[in-house]
Amino acid sequence: MRIIFQYLMLVFLFSCSDSELVSMKQISNGAQLYKSHCANCHQDNGSGLAKLIPPLQHADYLSKNAKQLPCLIKNGYKGIMNVNGIAYNMEMPAARGITDKEIADICLYVLQKFPEKPIQLADSVIDNQLQNCE
Repeated sequence: MRIIFQYLMLVFLFSCSDSELVSMKQISNGAQLYKSHCANCHQDNGSGLAKLIPPLQHADYLSKNAKQLPCLIKNGYKGIMNVNGIAYNMEMPAARGITDKEIADICLYVLQKFPEKPIQLADSVIDNQLQNCE
């Protein structure tokens, strides 16, 4: 069984382009970073926390504001945020101690994992957003 799995992994790896492998690595890294830095509040499954912390899973806010996600993570958020018709007013702290690259990986993971339909943001868009966060 192990030999079959290893064979399938090799076939999979050789059938992927370099950019697909990089993206898969970024999403995998983003998943680990999400668990370390985000899941405590937003939960592993993205369900949020009651009416205190907004969900990411099927969140209309995330779908409508995907391009703002890098700056939201980098700078945090203070104020009312409406998600799926519910107003949330719990402050989200800024990401401290993680790099822009790590924020980008979290964004790629979140945008693949939680919207009803995965959202594709090019690395260049995320990098541009992070460089221009106010």
